[in-house]
Amino acid sequence: MNKRFENLWERLDGKRPHMPHFLDEIYLSGLRGIKDLRVKFSYPVSVIAGGNASGKSTVLFAAACAYKVPGAGVKDFVPSTLFPDYRPRHRGRTDARQPIVIEFEYSTPVGRRAMRWRRAKGWSRSFFGRKGAAQPERPVYLRTLTNLSAPSEARGVLRMSHLKAPPDETALTASQINFAQQILPFRYSEVTRLSSRNKSLLFAEQEAGASYSEMHMAAGERAILRLSQDISQLKDALILIDEVEAGLHPWVQQILMLQLQQLALRNNLQIVVTSHSPVALDAVPPRGRIFLERTDNGEVKLLPSYRDLVQDALYGRCYNTLNLLCEDDVAEGLLDGVLDCLVPDEGIKRGAIRVGRDTGAAEFPMHAAAFRKFGSLDDFVFVLDGDQRATGLERKIRDAGGSANVPVLFLPGNDIPEVWLWKRLQQAPDRWANDLGTDPASLADEIRRLDAVYDSASDTPANIAKSKLYDLAQAQGRTIPQVCRRVAYLEAADKTSEIQPLLDALKDVLLRWRAD
Repeated sequence: MNKRFENLWERLDGKRPHMPHFLDEIYLSGLRGIKDLRVKFSYPVSVIAGGNASGKSTVLFAAACAYKVPGAGVKDFVPSTLFPDYRPRHRGRTDARQPIVIEFEYSTPVGRRAMRWRRAKGWSRSFFGRKGAAQPERPVYLRTLTNLSAPSEARGVLRMSHLKAPPDETALTASQINFAQQILPFRYSEVTRLSSRNKSLLFAEQEAGASYSEMHMAAGERAILRLSQDISQLKDALILIDEVEAGLHPWVQQILMLQLQQLALRNNLQIVVTSHSPVALDAVPPRGRIFLERTDNGEVKLLPSYRDLVQDALYGRCYNTLNLLCEDDVAEGLLDGVLDCLVPDEGIKRGAIRVGRDTGAAEFPMHAAAFRKFGSLDDFVFVLDGDQRATGLERKIRDAGGSANVPVLFLPGNDIPEVWLWKRLQQAPDRWANDLGTDPASLADEIRRLDAVYDSASDTPANIAKSKLYDLAQAQGRTIPQVCRRVAYLEAADKTSEIQPLLDALKDVLLRWRAD
């Protein structure tokens, strides 16, 4: 399954620049407590995630206002319909009216375009001064799977049994049925749509012999069949689905996300869904994940697309693991090396400790605040590069976490880890040679050669150290994190090494965490 997803991600990335239509960006201000929010879409299938009332559905419904939809009524897909106010004629409670701005940037078959919806006294459209501009046209499908059980829709289905004349019958096409069969655990011989005016009812016949209307379907089966009927034949469309996981087993959620991406690839679709499900998030690459959070003061902000470690913490999946959050893959390699030395001595399973990175140290205070909010802060250790010792970031992390006891550790040295590593390699090449798969003389020669090559470089010492490590790792047929891991392992075994304070501090944190 992972290989199928990765293959799809690569193909959709290649497809993205060639799609005739693409909604690139939405900006919101003044809508449902959102003051200044800009959401960018960079992958054809996006999952908007976040806590309750974080603005997910607001962004989704705003996207539905981006295009003029062929065949839609004048009151469909417009903000006055999708974002109505309660303003009764009689005196009483009413929604406060305030200015609202919704802006869009698009890629269209005729080039880049932009449009703005603005509400002052009423709603109006503008095109940033472009004369003769018009709202781009595109099919749009907006659906909330939860409203499949809404009373109005349920009544419509029930009325089908009281019709005086037989309803019209239309068999679903092979592509419509195939989409559903790829997701559901049984095969249909036929699915028919019974319709009368604006009411409709699905009737399914399974190959195993069962025959039944959607009145007797499970919520998940009905949701998938309805969705399959509606979107499987759309082309060049914008598909918007609220709470895509509603009523679906986690395995079915995964298959649905797979099928949606395959459909996007085949039919040039852009798909945006909202979800509370980690399964749905894992089904798209990080560039397809959009995280929203409503802060304590009520504002909605966009969070970075986290690695799985942070994502898991915010979605309640960091059970029985101690999580080390560091800055990059070099720091991750160093921590893995220290753990290789520490964990066996303490009799702890390596799987109980996870290392995550790639979020950037500047975001650590924000992570600490989020972990505190979601009750997972006790399972996290923040590990900073040595050059962060005097920046005040340690205090900011602890302030955001609400405790002076939030564990913040530092990698050895007072510079970035690449500088410290290179100095260690220079000082004792014979010590590392065997673990790096070479002999001491060859390793010493290679280090001297690289020092000479970069001696006159005008770049910063940090970038020079990075370049030297990269070239050395390439020469040894390894990656930089692999070199870091071996060096850190040997350093951790040396009681006189500069890495010992990190090892001791990590050991203390680990033992306290295990005891708790």
